[in-house]
Amino acid sequence: MHSKRSTFRVRALSIAIASAIAWVPLAHAQTSQAANQQTSSAGTRAVTLPTIVVTANKRTQNVQDVPMGVSVIGGFQLERMNAADFGDYLSQMPGVNLISGGEGQTQIVIRGITSGSRQPNSSVGTYIDDAPFGSSTVYAIGGLLTPDIDPSDLERVEVLRGPQGTLYGSNTLGGLIKFVTRPPDTTAFSGRVQTDVTSLAHGGTGFGTRVMLNAPLVDNKLAVRVNGFKRNDPGYIDDIGKGQKDANKADVDGGRVQVLWTPNERVSLRVSALFQNLDSDDLANGGVDVDPYTLQPIYGRYTSKHPPGTGQFDLGYRMYDATLQADLGWAKLIATTSYDHLGLDQNFDLTQAYGPILGPIFGLPNPGFSEFTPVSQNKLTQEIRLQSPSTQKLEWRVGLFYTHERSRYGESVLSFDSITGDPIPLPTLADLNLGPANFTEWAGYGDITYHFTPRFDVLLGVRYTHDKTQYTQTGEGLLVGSSSFTTTGTDSPTTYLINPSFKLRDDVMLYARIASGFRPGGPNVGVPPGLGAPVTFGPDKLVNYEVGLKSTLLQNKMTFDIDAFYIDWSQIQLESNVAGIGFLSNGGKAKSQGLEAALEYRPVVGLTLSANAAYTDAVLTENTPVGLVGFTGDRLPYVPRWNANVGAEYIFPIANGWSGYAGINYGYVGERISDFQSVPDARFNLPGYRVLDLHAGVNYGRWTFGAFIKNATDSRGVTMLSFETTDPTASPYSATYVQPRLIGVTASVDF
Repeated sequence: MHSKRSTFRVRALSIAIASAIAWVPLAHAQTSQAANQQTSSAGTRAVTLPTIVVTANKRTQNVQDVPMGVSVIGGFQLERMNAADFGDYLSQMPGVNLISGGEGQTQIVIRGITSGSRQPNSSVGTYIDDAPFGSSTVYAIGGLLTPDIDPSDLERVEVLRGPQGTLYGSNTLGGLIKFVTRPPDTTAFSGRVQTDVTSLAHGGTGFGTRVMLNAPLVDNKLAVRVNGFKRNDPGYIDDIGKGQKDANKADVDGGRVQVLWTPNERVSLRVSALFQNLDSDDLANGGVDVDPYTLQPIYGRYTSKHPPGTGQFDLGYRMYDATLQADLGWAKLIATTSYDHLGLDQNFDLTQAYGPILGPIFGLPNPGFSEFTPVSQNKLTQEIRLQSPSTQKLEWRVGLFYTHERSRYGESVLSFDSITGDPIPLPTLADLNLGPANFTEWAGYGDITYHFTPRFDVLLGVRYTHDKTQYTQTGEGLLVGSSSFTTTGTDSPTTYLINPSFKLRDDVMLYARIASGFRPGGPNVGVPPGLGAPVTFGPDKLVNYEVGLKSTLLQNKMTFDIDAFYIDWSQIQLESNVAGIGFLSNGGKAKSQGLEAALEYRPVVGLTLSANAAYTDAVLTENTPVGLVGFTGDRLPYVPRWNANVGAEYIFPIANGWSGYAGINYGYVGERISDFQSVPDARFNLPGYRVLDLHAGVNYGRWTFGAFIKNATDSRGVTMLSFETTDPTASPYSATYVQPRLIGVTASVDF
């Protein structure tokens, strides 16, 4: 039956693409008819969609000319909707899903490529301009700590769907998130100050301030751009163990400095520095305590229970980068150097897990336990590439890539009185130093695009990578024993890309894409050699097969894109557990197949209508290895079969210099299933949910006043579910919800 269902779905995808192709000539005929009937008159304003320029392929292109699935949201749109984090905008894009354990702890999933909330390493890459950002390895919990930078003063955010292993390298199995910043302007002085006040249902009040200043230092040659922000994000979970209301509130601040030097028309140098801090007293403790079988709260609707002193979550990012671009005439040279740092101190509650076991052993009346986990990651990256002009019949590009990452991860189990929070001196329970881990990667890549005709192109690419990891672990304690060892692992994966495209007309393109991707392997974590766990684990790999159509219709009033994909994923990196010993392993296979479609339409001046939807069928095609219970045909964790969004935004003149804007977005995330576990019958269904967002405002001269409502219907969708005891079948679990209804007002002035 499963085979028949899969065959039916593949056929259904093919039929959908064929139907879309058949629809395009009809739309073209309607466009031509409308053009013939239309008469022009002086003063008539154009009713067209703007051209969206992206650098997804590391060349400047119209997004409709890029032969792969790309979604874009612009910086001004982010400002109008008052976006603050991933949850405000990425969930509005087709094929993208979020697994969130709370602010600062969000995993991005594209096209269903995830092994769940405990995924050891990220399957989606993150770039800021031309520089990679975040960990490439499992040794700095890269699967959890996806860099979620404040989206203020961005040019746009690009989401590249499907593996990007040839051009962007490792950790892009599902795709890539690319933050494109606004560069300094060497011609004009400008600035902006914005402030907002918010009120959170079931919670507290928040405040935010953002500032930006752009200053030319030498006209047309040298400029600096500075932006900064500070947010007090309100909480909504009351922790009755601590006696703390709105315990999961957070303080977030950061900023960015950029300097642009353009000594002549052929050369530019951009240097930037970014920092961001997130501090919270409770985020590490997760969400609301619930019964996993009913998802009903145990202590109250938005209530948890944790001992005093637990929950600390202090996260900091730093990034410094420089990009040199030189037009040599026959080619363009781009060299980027970056250094980024991540630092995390967190202390999460383990009382439910260890208290019932260790309390009686040590005779403790109020046993309390937590794990303090410091994480640090420092990463140096250098990339240099040379590429031909994009006007040639044969375009080419070659590049060299190097990165070195050094990370440390600690685990210390602390004991204390669960009522007062006072420390209790016990023998060392666990004190592990997982690191240093030194990861080094070298890669060389190249691609060519041959324009056989003005309408038919073929892009071919290949990348060879060699990486090496040296990992040292020391530890002691009653729970973990004594360990001291160093292990080394190496891999040499090759990724490739085959990407033909054909334009039926100048504004309608068909494409096919075969692309591969991988994540690095390395030495195993936490388990000394000789205990039965593999000494190293290897890279996991996948191949994506995709066909799609991109079209611009109705005299540039409409864009319609649709694609179908099939992904083979093998040697999946999994966190296994045998006899209480946790380790990383490769095992099992999976497939993800689906359909993605997006439409944008501007029927009248100022009004933009949008809709997108994705169907994703992501399942195991081979049983998981010993230590996890997963069988062929089981769905991958947290992947909805359906997600969809519809939206509208209207920008309009009012009178006497006033103008206004109003927007709405309605999103749907389908039913999902929780993580694979080490025992049977421990996976739970998470119902689908809907989120309605609204925003509106007015402009007058340099001033803008706005209001917004996020999650207007106060939906309680669960974004992550994790067990808190040593038994994955027992209560309580911690459930993280989408943020409750947030109402805010904002004011800004430009100068």
